[in-house]
Amino acid sequence: MRADFPSSQGLPRFKYVEGLRALACLTVVFNHAIAESYPSAYHVSIPENLSLLRLWFAFGHHAVTAFIVISGFCLGLPAASQQFKREIGWGTFMVRRIARILPPYYAALIISLIIAWAFFPSPVGIHYDFSAHPRSLDILSHVLILQNVVGTGQINYSLWSIATELHIYAGFPLLVKVLSKRGGWFLALLGVLISFALSFLLLETRLSRAYVHLAGAFIVGVGASWVVSGDHNHNFTNILRKISKPVAMGTMTLVVAWTIILPRSLYKPFILPHDFLVMIGIGAVLIWCASISGFGRKLLELKPLVWLGERSYSLYLLHVPIQAALLKVAINSLDLTHTERLVFSLTVGFGILLGLTWVFHRFVEIPAMALSRGVAQHRLVRT
Repeated sequence: MRADFPSSQGLPRFKYVEGLRALACLTVVFNHAIAESYPSAYHVSIPENLSLLRLWFAFGHHAVTAFIVISGFCLGLPAASQQFKREIGWGTFMVRRIARILPPYYAALIISLIIAWAFFPSPVGIHYDFSAHPRSLDILSHVLILQNVVGTGQINYSLWSIATELHIYAGFPLLVKVLSKRGGWFLALLGVLISFALSFLLLETRLSRAYVHLAGAFIVGVGASWVVSGDHNHNFTNILRKISKPVAMGTMTLVVAWTIILPRSLYKPFILPHDFLVMIGIGAVLIWCASISGFGRKLLELKPLVWLGERSYSLYLLHVPIQAALLKVAINSLDLTHTERLVFSLTVGFGILLGLTWVFHRFVEIPAMALSRGVAQHRLVRT
């Protein structure tokens, strides 16, 4: 019998994964709060006494890379627990992914368009000014989930990654089939290298916005799921478990040091080696935390982080237009300086954003999750 993916019943729930999701999402939200408060398009720079913000600002893109690795890990766990031997039906899998992802996405798109048209008929001096006046083509590209190539940065500039992630998901059933064969992991690693090579070749084209090398990050996440799941006792996986801690600490330290020493290295073409290190580091963290119960894992499993991680998709979808709308109201009412704008966004604005995230998750995302499960069960019964 073909299924969406192998049953996850009986698999351990790794709460630290939600903690990692929360940290990645907070990084993106903080990143965009900085971008809105100090809009470079208006030639506003971060002041020298807050120069550390530039370092944090640099990590926003890497948080998306972390999201993709985590997605590969979570989707891979059920399949990896059965050694990728159970076939995944492409149609059922994609219908379930679409039912899970697109209803909240389209709801957030509508909210974003309403905010853009209602709050930003004219510029107010923030970064979102340049996203608030989409063309018909931009709207169409978002409806068709092509905003990672056309209309990138318009309406809601965080939505590009949703298109890239959904496109990557379309290849997951094929990846599982490849991994079920002898030599499958060699082909998967080759796929990682090919994805980075394609990104390099596409750097000066419109297709560079799709960041196709993130498919490689997804494969790394699936690989991490194989290392931590199942009863296999391969020498190779045992070695990976043992070296996961130094690899995680080493790669993430290298990324931070590289960014501090050469801040411009985050731009093309050096974004590729940066992302390569980040995906290896996050994959290693996922493996390492699965085998420990110490302070690091307990920190990631703190209830506030787990709570936020479970709602990270809703927060990610909403934060850009909500941040921008709240900031506009605050600027018009209080005449804030740029640094005061950042303080407002990270305090009052963030509190309101969390409240709206809870509402969106409760009334939009949870029903989408139920729809996804219902669709899968219906198709299984038909099968």
